[in-house]
Amino acid sequence: MEEFTASTPERPEAAVVPPPRRLPFSQLTIWGLVISCASLFVFGFIGALGAAISGQGFRAAAQGRARGKGLALAGIIIGAAGFVYWAIVFLASRPG
Repeated sequence: MEEFTASTPERPEAAVVPPPRRLPFSQLTIWGLVISCASLFVFGFIGALGAAISGQGFRAAAQGRARGKGLALAGIIIGAAGFVYWAIVFLASRPG
């Protein structure tokens, strides 16, 4: 008869269950956020591109294929805000 102590669990099979594997971050989400942030300082029109790429990453995260919903949402907001800001500056700087 096997003796159980405090160091051995009553159900040995419960001790070997690995934790669930975390999904990787969506590469589209990361690239969309980077492009959106760069649009604030470089060319504002690429903010729309960053928002679109972040939208693709958001879709992947929402479907459970990857992580990064929050990063994707930040990329969408920053990209759209950068695009709108630069569009207003462009239209306001035109003569006439």
